[in-house]
Amino acid sequence: MAAEGAPADPDDLPSSDIEVEAAVHFLMKGTFPMRIAEVFFTARGVYLADYSYITPLLGLGTRKHRKNAQAMQELYETFGIDAVLVQADQVTWLDYGLLHRVELYSGGRFGRPKLTVYTTDGPSYAYRSLGDRDFESMVSDVRSVADRHGLDLEVADAVGLTPRRNVRRFFDQESPPERE
Repeated sequence: MAAEGAPADPDDLPSSDIEVEAAVHFLMKGTFPMRIAEVFFTARGVYLADYSYITPLLGLGTRKHRKNAQAMQELYETFGIDAVLVQADQVTWLDYGLLHRVELYSGGRFGRPKLTVYTTDGPSYAYRSLGDRDFESMVSDVRSVADRHGLDLEVADAVGLTPRRNVRRFFDQESPPERE
């Protein structure tokens, strides 16, 4: 055990034994207020961990969002998912049985990659990637999880912006929208 005031040894910390199958780091939540997020596909479901507000002046202008995301990724690499879930301001857990589909968009020529998780009878969760991760490796990681858990995965080389569907989703949260 670490001395009082000293950093804890990762091996001495309690663990929930959550098995992470794929992690997508440094995302921006697609709703207001904008927040940085981490998405973890685990053996039992998906964890959406939101933290750190992004503001145009004090966040983007000073690159605070990059520093916070780097610190969270280092926390994950050192202490695992448990530490990230404790540090996050809001955590949503979705059992795979509650998911309708997952969509990945490349962002097209000018946009950033987008990941959207649709639930069967609740809200959807949309995130844009702010990190430098290769889109193809993200697709590969999420596809392996989707195959393992029987999830419907749709991948498109597009921006991922469909105003008509977004407005429908905003006013009708009862069922996930059909693919246009």
